[in-house]
Amino acid sequence: MRNSVYLSLLAFFIMLVCLLLYHCPGSLERSVRKVVLFEHTSTNQELDNTLRRATMPDRTVILTMVDEALASPGSLLEILLQSFKSGEGTQRLVNHLVIITMDLQAFEYCRSLHPYCIHPSIFPHQFATKTQSSMTTPAYKLFTWTRRDVLFEVIRLGYNIIFTDADVLWLRSPFVNLNPINELTISCNALSDGQGGSYLYDEGIFFLKANAISLEFFKYWKLTKILFPNDPAEESLCTTIKERQEVADSYGFRIQLVNTSYFGGFCQLNKDIFKEVYTIQANCCDDVKSKVHDLRIVLDDWIRFRKHASGDNALDKMALRWPQKCSRRNDT
Repeated sequence: MRNSVYLSLLAFFIMLVCLLLYHCPGSLERSVRKVVLFEHTSTNQELDNTLRRATMPDRTVILTMVDEALASPGSLLEILLQSFKSGEGTQRLVNHLVIITMDLQAFEYCRSLHPYCIHPSIFPHQFATKTQSSMTTPAYKLFTWTRRDVLFEVIRLGYNIIFTDADVLWLRSPFVNLNPINELTISCNALSDGQGGSYLYDEGIFFLKANAISLEFFKYWKLTKILFPNDPAEESLCTTIKERQEVADSYGFRIQLVNTSYFGGFCQLNKDIFKEVYTIQANCCDDVKSKVHDLRIVLDDWIRFRKHASGDNALDKMALRWPQKCSRRNDT
């Protein structure tokens, strides 16, 4: 008897829901849309508020992305911030740095060091650390796609971006090499994949202009992730602009390639690093600990160089300690 009553009530409830859906589908759909729109607007507002506080007068912000592996005591994030404080003309730029954190641990530690840290709920993606992954692994692709979403959302809000990886030292202000006329300014380099081929990679820093052209091109780039998830052309920004140059041209997406001698990395180490390089990335490294170890050596040498740079031969008088745990594929 009791089961019969429960079944009758359940049947009545199901019929009531069906009637509501049949007679008021538009109202229900509008209600759901309002909830989703409110949540999206709320997170966008939080992001926009942080970007507004950190932006330069021309609405340019510097972005980087970190997780717990990159943002902890003695981590790459500490070295990155220290390089801003120790560089030529870079001290003021740290005030415009916005750090995208991908987990709560990174967020809490970021807040202890820096005022502009984005909570991981703003970009709730599963995250893989680029600096722990080869460019041919699924983890690296996941990082690239997550970064793509971050870039799209920030330029959609109308902010120009200087993106820097966390494993980059800022020795000098790179603005002299960034032309605001172009939608993208980037330094691309080629590296052997160990199998007779090569792949393109950026040197850990690029400038992206926020305008309608950039927004439309990034909409296209986001779409290609869905249409061609395994296409090698989508694995890096440098590869994309090479393989899809005609598409970029059709959108009017102007690209400036910067001389790689100005934006260097451990893969191709310039022996005149302290004389002409603006940034240097700890690429060609197998793990984060090696990056931290070697970047700290280069940063210490840079600080020593600046203290003794009163004469033209200051560099020649120093015994530079080049990276020890990271590879040097080609010294120049």
